Amino acid sequence: MLYIYQILAAILIGTSIGALMSRRNNVLLIGSLVGIVLGAVAMFFPSWPPLAIGAAVFLATQFMQRDTNAGMS
Repeated sequence: MLYIYQILAAILIGTSIGALMSRRNNVLLIGSLVGIVLGAVAMFFPSWPPLAIGAAVFLATQFMQRDTNAGMS
């Protein structure tokens, strides 16, 4: 089970770093940094709560960062 947590944490860290390289706003920046930090915690101290919280925060910020003015043109 240890290896599964480490693989999932590495995926979370990788996608968070990828999100940082794209066009970002403050919410996406903070959510990606939280994902990286909690992914690193889950990688070195294998437990599922930091991994689940990091993934939830990262996904929530991905949904919030969409352009709200796109449909108003």
